[in-house]
Amino acid sequence: MKPMLLLTLAALGCAAVGCGKAEEKARSVAPRSTDLGTGLNAVERTYPRAVGELTDIVRNVLTSLDLKLKSDLHDALGGELAAIRADGHTVTAKITAVDEGRARVSVWVAPGDRTLAELIQQRISEKAGAESKGP
Repeated sequence: MKPMLLLTLAALGCAAVGCGKAEEKARSVAPRSTDLGTGLNAVERTYPRAVGELTDIVRNVLTSLDLKLKSDLHDALGGELAAIRADGHTVTAKITAVDEGRARVSVWVAPGDRTLAELIQQRISEKAGAESKGP
């Protein structure tokens, strides 16, 4: 009898406090305008270049914009370059091999500056030649 009473009291207490409401609220919250690298404000394009060539192009574009390279980690399958802007925000470019002669570049600027990411992609496309948009 005591265990049943305790379970009933616990259920009533949970109903009074609103258990499960936090989960409901979390699901109903609209997405943030900044993505912090999750892809919401990332600009992605595929180029007809191998990863190695594209990595050099991306590095040159970032440094030509007076950004300070923070990291440059890559191999033949892709990699990631990160640079710091004067205001301290990070610009990240992720390069992924699509096949032997094509690679995809995703650029995002913290805290979610899509316009600047598009400008960087435009500079990359000028240096890399023709492009095909999208994944």
